[in-house]
Amino acid sequence: MLVEEEIVSLGKSMALEVEERDMNELVEEHTQELTTEEIQELQSQQHTEVMQEIGFEESEEEVISTSEIKEILGMWERVSQFVEKKHPEKVTTGRVSDLFNDTCLTHFRNILRGRKKQTSLDMFFSKRPTGESEKM
Repeated sequence: MLVEEEIVSLGKSMALEVEERDMNELVEEHTQELTTEEIQELQSQQHTEVMQEIGFEESEEEVISTSEIKEILGMWERVSQFVEKKHPEKVTTGRVSDLFNDTCLTHFRNILRGRKKQTSLDMFFSKRPTGESEKM
């Protein structure tokens, strides 16, 4: 049995309206090779779509202040300590707490670490008044 016949048979068994000539046409379209121009056009379209997605995602990102991140992390620390002490199901709540911590809060901790590194680098490369550099 040919592939087209199998597809038609399968489609009919699923109560779909499928005809063999449609399958032949579909298979024939996919056996034709694309020209270099068509491939380049497809690549260009894909590149444009990817760039639009990237630009769209970047524009959605909101800048969060360092103090806001520290405040939220402090709140989380208080909540997790409270739950750890007061909740009767220690093992389950510990796992859930760790999962939330790893999944959600690691992102914000990494932002803080990056900002600390940037701050220390900025201090290292900051300009000194001309009088100070001559003393060294």
